Amino acid sequence: MDPLKSAWDSTPTPSSNIAAIMSRHTSPVLKDIRKQVILEAIGYSIFLLVYYDFFDGDKKPFYLNLLLVASVLCMLAQSVTGYILARYPAAEYNLLESMRKKLQHIRKYALVSIFTKVLAFAGIFAFFILSVRWTQYKSLLMILLVLVIAAQAYFQWKIWAGRIYRVKQTIEELNP
Repeated sequence: MDPLKSAWDSTPTPSSNIAAIMSRHTSPVLKDIRKQVILEAIGYSIFLLVYYDFFDGDKKPFYLNLLLVASVLCMLAQSVTGYILARYPAAEYNLLESMRKKLQHIRKYALVSIFTKVLAFAGIFAFFILSVRWTQYKSLLMILLVLVIAAQAYFQWKIWAGRIYRVKQTIEELNP
């Protein structure tokens, strides 16, 4: 028994390696998310720099310009929040409790994510369509656009519901 115990005690523990990886945040998934957030930030910044001239922001009321900027910033904040959520795993020693807390965070983020995207798109579209002279054809296009946004929200919810379901299944498997 003593040789077995000494062999067990002398075996290096991988927790220091895992802790080092987590402290450096070198996960390939995190790198991909970070790249996506940076690209979105660059795209949103370019859009905000040029919209005033390109899309006649100077001819639109101040509140529409403010709505557009707030909408774009909401989309950027949502992306950054998702990265932060993915970057910092639950720091509990109990795996089951960590998964439960992570599930709560994912549920909240899913609702905020969908709500933010719908509101942001509504704000961006409001900027572009409030100065349009309406015709029957344009009204039909608007209805189609609203249906597309609703469909996107529905499919986003289905994706998040699937992710939440998988985490719940994992929790149920871990629960004795």
